[in-house]
Amino acid sequence: MQGHLYFIMWVSGSGKGTIRRNIEGVNVPNLEFLKSYVTREMRPGEINGDIYHFISKEDFEQWIHENDFLEFEINHKVAYYGTKKSEVEHWLSQWKIMMKEIDTKWLKQLNEKHPDFSPHYSSFFLDISNEEMRRRFYERNPDGKPEDIENRIESTNFEREQAQKYCDIIIDATQTPDKVLWEVLKFMKI
Repeated sequence: MQGHLYFIMWVSGSGKGTIRRNIEGVNVPNLEFLKSYVTREMRPGEINGDIYHFISKEDFEQWIHENDFLEFEINHKVAYYGTKKSEVEHWLSQWKIMMKEIDTKWLKQLNEKHPDFSPHYSSFFLDISNEEMRRRFYERNPDGKPEDIENRIESTNFEREQAQKYCDIIIDATQTPDKVLWEVLKFMKI
């Protein structure tokens, strides 16, 4: 028997952080939240290995050369971000249930470059309407600029299109956090 990897994708304001905290609160046996490997500088308050593994660009590029990433990308033309293949394989062999937050473009890359890996992962997308996104944006940022939310909505519409192509399930994240958690756990068969 092997473990399984669940990829979480989301739109801005869909409650991804709440869902993660709620899943952690359920105390799921053998659950591991995978961390991305990144080459950017640590920001104040960040701890290596907490949310990200901070590594050198040279090490990252060596692992690319060795084909040891399931997916990776240069984010904002500044730093590499990726999921290390050997780490996932290790946790699979330990029967771990893994969760990893990624963008739909990374899921597309994984599907194209590693089709043989598809039996080992599933994906879900947390979605809210554009109207709800606007409401939540202004609730959190009363002085937010209209162009900021419109840029988010534009990228969200693209993410939704990709999610319909590549994700196994789309979950309505406008429901109560308990209902969203129930749908996620049901999807994960926990």
